[in-house]
Amino acid sequence: MTSPIRVLDARAADRWADAGALIFEYMGATQEELGLPVPASVDELPARMRDECLDPASVYRVPGVFLLALHDDRPVGGVGLKPVPGTDALKVSRLYARPGHRGGTGKLLMEHAHAYAARQGFARLVLEVMPQRHQVIGLYRRLGYTEVKREEQHRAFRMLSMERLITPV
Repeated sequence: MTSPIRVLDARAADRWADAGALIFEYMGATQEELGLPVPASVDELPARMRDECLDPASVYRVPGVFLLALHDDRPVGGVGLKPVPGTDALKVSRLYARPGHRGGTGKLLMEHAHAYAARQGFARLVLEVMPQRHQVIGLYRRLGYTEVKREEQHRAFRMLSMERLITPV
């Protein structure tokens, strides 16, 4: 029998290297999905993305967090939460589950993200997702996220904006 997946705060467990590795895998998968060259190393990423992989603690500092999903103490997924300046929201970033651990890990991570947001007193979670990611959009909808209109986005490609209200604890 396999052990269940557990979720923990990368900061509390001092597992930032694991967080950085998962963020890099997420970025590589996104590049591949967009038909762009997949980086072989963090050094091949643009500076902002490289910095997030090398120093996730500075990107996901309190009141933000990076949550890790572990199976047999090995990282199998993660999600980051960052405060949106001047709002009552946390932004969901880099939700990722390694192949072989999909089909439940993302949902578990998001349930922990919702609980974290509630404990920290945030009123909502917001996110942007590529519209072609139908499977994760379905997950977000099942978890209560709805599509919202955002001001004009300054991105090279279109993103779907979603949000979910958080029930206070």
